[in-house]
Amino acid sequence: PGGAAAPPAASPRHCQHFRQHNSLRTIAAVGDSITYGTCASDRARTAWPAQLQRGYLWQDPTVRVLNFGASGRTMTRSGDNPYWDDPEFNRAKASKADAFVIGLGTNDAKHYNWDRQAFEQDYRDMVSIFQGLDAEVYLVVPPPLYEDGAYDMNATVINHIFPSLIPQIANETGATGVIDVFDALGGSALNAPELFCDYQSCDACHPNDAGYDRLAGAVFRSLFYRPDLPLPA
Repeated sequence: PGGAAAPPAASPRHCQHFRQHNSLRTIAAVGDSITYGTCASDRARTAWPAQLQRGYLWQDPTVRVLNFGASGRTMTRSGDNPYWDDPEFNRAKASKADAFVIGLGTNDAKHYNWDRQAFEQDYRDMVSIFQGLDAEVYLVVPPPLYEDGAYDMNATVINHIFPSLIPQIANETGATGVIDVFDALGGSALNAPELFCDYQSCDACHPNDAGYDRLAGAVFRSLFYRPDLPLPA
């Protein structure tokens, strides 16, 4: 009969991948204002770490998602506000997390901060530190910048350099995985402006609540759906 086709159901194999690899208990969100939740209507409820906890993991009270975001922070030690010097960095290291999700780089793209060589080296160093804590480490490709020059940021760095550079760093360091938030929130085509601008919030850099929900979904998929790992025989 007529009408819209029903969406395809998840296969038993999809569900097996999720159940088999759903072993993370503490997830540490390390990052800048996009992790902190700037432009969220209520960051305690709608920043992406909160949406990951409340929306995707609410049925399992043993899983904790900890928000160590700090606004304006850079990956580079030479930046104007290095994450390395923020108390949140020490709190993250002391969290005993099973997985660290690193979402830094957007503030490094400011014209007075950008130094590719320093960025790559400091990113490698931070990945190594978290790997030394016997944890999984995931690198986030930041959301696209919808307006060049917003917050003094260079759209070329965010929209054209990071999408290849951050996966390269992940490969070089042996990081657990890459979380492609860039494409999830519109990519180089900038084709999801509604995730940044609606009646709740309108910003060229920070998502609105809907955008943070999309971001949380991308993180959830990368952490908990792992078809790259073998299923038991």
